[in-house]
Amino acid sequence: MVKVHYARAESYTQRVLDEALKKSVSPVLSEVGGAAGKRIMIKPNLLEYRKENDPASIHPQLLTALCRMLKEHGAAEVAVIENPAVRSADMIIRAMNIMPELESMGVKVANCSKYTKFPMPAASCYHQLEVSGEFREYDLIIDLAKAKTHAMMTFTGGVKNLFGLVRGSERLSWHLAVGRNFDNFADMLLDIYLLTSPQITVMDAVIGMEGNGPGSGDAVELNFICASADALALDASVSGRLGITDTPVLRQAEKRMLLPEFVNCGEVPEIRTIKLPEPPEKKLEWGVYFPVKMRKFLRGMLLSKPVVNRKKCISCGLCAQKCPPQTLKMRKGAPKFDYLGCIRCYCCQEFCPNGAITVEKSFTLKILSGAETIIRKLNIYRPSKCK
Repeated sequence: MVKVHYARAESYTQRVLDEALKKSVSPVLSEVGGAAGKRIMIKPNLLEYRKENDPASIHPQLLTALCRMLKEHGAAEVAVIENPAVRSADMIIRAMNIMPELESMGVKVANCSKYTKFPMPAASCYHQLEVSGEFREYDLIIDLAKAKTHAMMTFTGGVKNLFGLVRGSERLSWHLAVGRNFDNFADMLLDIYLLTSPQITVMDAVIGMEGNGPGSGDAVELNFICASADALALDASVSGRLGITDTPVLRQAEKRMLLPEFVNCGEVPEIRTIKLPEPPEKKLEWGVYFPVKMRKFLRGMLLSKPVVNRKKCISCGLCAQKCPPQTLKMRKGAPKFDYLGCIRCYCCQEFCPNGAITVEKSFTLKILSGAETIIRKLNIYRPSKCK
């Protein structure tokens, strides 16, 4: 039975964080043999840092508090290694104004660089993945995630955070290759988790993100930190605390029998339902067969799509640069979407620095979803029982 340790944390002050880490992370450190004499790599979520307390990334004070705790536990070396979407890890750490403190502790800050193609574990769906090989050079890997919503994966947790170990260009390639099928994308994330196997996963949920995540959503006070020796257990536990009942990662993990049994320990928060993005794709299980050509036509009508708010758009062009199939172009200073070529990976929404792009459910799908809800409530449709 995997333990998920919770601790209340109502602010990012040093006293509060030190106490919360003692309650949540220290027990997991003991479970994995401690930190003394070990070389430790922290892989934080550093998507971007544009303002104070930016919920797009883990909080700077939490990162420094974790490094300080590891040093106090006798770690021989602590390194912060990440591959942010746009800027380098060094640039984001400097924007957080914590580089001097990390340097004073002897903490190394670096971008992922040693990319290697690894053969995959037997339980994997994909035969080979190229990820940053630094994780093989350290005795202990800590996956430091942020509690955030995500337009494509519903929730960004410990497993999704490991996607940052993939080279930037390869991340775009993976979006292009499996972007249309969110379950396939979730399988790829699970394979990265199986390959890297971080010994500890920590979740920053003092201030999380809801709504238009993972980069431009709204900050939400959740007031807890949690940690576990299993990222899937932590993701499942936190999802339950936030009222999230279904995510592609957890759905595929359960299907592949990877999801462990877990128990919540410590100062477990009450369930607090957060605002989720519009579902990226509604699955209508009506048991009706459609020919391939009709399915393609219906896909164009039914799928959610990215849309731009012209008032918020600053015409930076980053969305067009990050579009994997390059079907999004800048026209007259604004994004122009080619929805036939759009693979619904929502990279444009994720990387938009001003929250100008959101995911919108199609008008046709809104009507059908409403009709489906009414039909189910009236119990008109009764699927045949399995014999």
